[in-house]
Amino acid sequence: MTWARRSSENLLPLSEEKESLKNALREWIYSGETYDLQEPRETCELCDHPDLRYQFKIINKLNLNELLVGSECINKFGILAVDDDGIVLDQAQSRRRIQQDRRYLIAEAKRNRLITTLVELANRDIEFKIASFIDYVQDRGAFTPSQLGLLFWRLDLHGVDYVATDFKVTIRRNREKEQLIAMADWKLKKIWSAMSSNQKDWYKDNKG
Repeated sequence: MTWARRSSENLLPLSEEKESLKNALREWIYSGETYDLQEPRETCELCDHPDLRYQFKIINKLNLNELLVGSECINKFGILAVDDDGIVLDQAQSRRRIQQDRRYLIAEAKRNRLITTLVELANRDIEFKIASFIDYVQDRGAFTPSQLGLLFWRLDLHGVDYVATDFKVTIRRNREKEQLIAMADWKLKKIWSAMSSNQKDWYKDNKG
């Protein structure tokens, strides 16, 4: 069965239009409501694509029926989004809204995973005072090179699994730049994957 056939069978019964998928799709809008399921375990209610982690709610303007779908389905079928004031956006604006919402979901997932990792470290390393690190990253969104080097060392020491790219480094201030330049090679290797391409380029250009 083709994706168009599956989509018709799922969408038409919930639409006022019962014959044409193209016409029925005009009844639907992306509401802006999104959900992170933490793992890819759901199926798109429009096209039946499996293993969705992030769900996006679309609503029928005429009867208020709802479907939870993947972001690619919204784009593929040309479903329009509404802004925060309820105004329907055009196609280009809708794509930007969907991309923005998806990026936000991914960023939030990384932040939540990072905090969970730090809490797990605190549970295993009773001497480590994690609260100041959590406050710091929530305030600035990143760690200094010295902070991150210490965190990665302690995470490895206590066998806590972590995703290095969930962590970010900040080198905006002079003291942070100095920390990075002075960092021992073994520490630098630990935080390298958490650095942005611009930060890596800066280090290569400034490391004497």
